[in-house]
Order: sequence, then C-alpha cells, then structure tokens
Amino acid sequence: MKIARWIKYPECQPEESGLYVVNWKINNVYMTVLSFFDRNTKRWYDSNDRDKLIDGINAFNPFKVTPHV
Repeated sequence: MKIARWIKYPECQPEESGLYVVNWKINNVYMTVLSFFDRNTKRWYDSNDRDKLIDGINAFNPFKVTPHV
C-alpha cells in the first residue's frame, strides 16, 4: 500500500487520464472523492457521470486508481 501524498492542482496535473482520489472544496467544506481526469481537456469529471464537470479540485493523489482484476 502506498502512502497518500497530495499534489496541488492546477499547478501540477496528472500525467495520464484516469481515476484519481482528489480533494474537492464545495461550500467551504473539503471532501475526498474519486474523480476522472481527462488529459485531453485537462478537466476533472464525476467518476460516475463523465458528462458532469467538477470544479473546485485543489489537490490530488498522484497514484492512479486501477480496478482489481
């Protein structure tokens, strides 16, 4: 298991598209959520609905979430 470390966004961005654990600030509350980063558009999307943009991401864990096979 890797230790979680947070990288500030938008100063840094993930190197590839995929699911990441992110810090999301909404209504002055920080939440840790799973979000999809699209490298082509450089935007964060809801992990369950790729048409829904997420604003307010301020940090992300650089380790991409991969499904267990």
